[in-house]
Amino acid sequence: MKLDLAIEQLRCVLRRQHKALSTESTYIFWLRRFVTALEAMPDTLSSEQKLERFLTGLARHQDVAASTQNQALNAILFFYKEVLGKPLQGIDALRAKRPPHMRHAPTVAQTQALLQAVPEISGYPTNLVARLLYGCGLRVAEPLNLRIKDVDLERPALFIVGAKGGKDRVVPLPPSLAPELARQIEFARTFWERDQRNRIPLMLPHQLARKYPAYQFAWPWAWLFPAQYTCRHHRTGAVVRYRMHEANVQRAIKRAREQLGISVLPHELRHGYATHCLERGTNPRAIQQVMGHYSLETTMGYLHAESLSVRSPLETVLAGNLPPIPAT
Repeated sequence: MKLDLAIEQLRCVLRRQHKALSTESTYIFWLRRFVTALEAMPDTLSSEQKLERFLTGLARHQDVAASTQNQALNAILFFYKEVLGKPLQGIDALRAKRPPHMRHAPTVAQTQALLQAVPEISGYPTNLVARLLYGCGLRVAEPLNLRIKDVDLERPALFIVGAKGGKDRVVPLPPSLAPELARQIEFARTFWERDQRNRIPLMLPHQLARKYPAYQFAWPWAWLFPAQYTCRHHRTGAVVRYRMHEANVQRAIKRAREQLGISVLPHELRHGYATHCLERGTNPRAIQQVMGHYSLETTMGYLHAESLSVRSPLETVLAGNLPPIPAT
């Protein structure tokens, strides 16, 4: 099968199954890599052997992480099973084991300094977005995906729709952010009203625009953080209004951490939310629901207070408060 045809068939299956655009891009990337690698392999190898050799090359010669290797494996398995209809057999042993990693979270002092230092980038309210990441325990794209209908300033709460794994959840909104969000809603209204006059539709998920055409111009579906410029829909090619891009948040936080000389990534503000809530004694089950974790074990991975409560015996030794050594 030619590469272009294989990619087109893979894209069709991914879209039929409503996979995320990021998943589509990733799977196509790995399919290209795999097909290119096949050119150097003998035809006598089975498909399973070719996949094993490909994954071995990633680990030995490119030193990729276990998560990257498993991502490549998932993409190729999906192609064989869902596109070719020929699922590979006996490939469980090829999956790399991912060692457990301690999640890094900034200290309260680092978080406070960072949130004060995050600048506005390209006219976007990136400081507000950074405070939402920490204040609500959100992933980087989640506040950017908010629409007007997803913000309830009376409760106050945010409705996170279609997050990781396609799950929805309700997140409490810190009351201190409500006034600024109210101003952001009015700012978003100016974009929406201008688009109304120019008949520029909102980008809607899946086929919602076809099923409910009026939603493309409805205020509840307007973006809370609209992009400054229109763009073309990645699938239909129509000119639409999209939301602010993650790169603006990433650049703003990068500038702040470089200014302060600390190492804090945007996603680690979410880690800080979980860690600081757990250290204050918040119910782990409640934090699990707010953060959208599938397992409570994932949530408890942010708790470091128990290990930090262990008192080193070095203090006793240095203080000289030792019991007498018994006679032999």
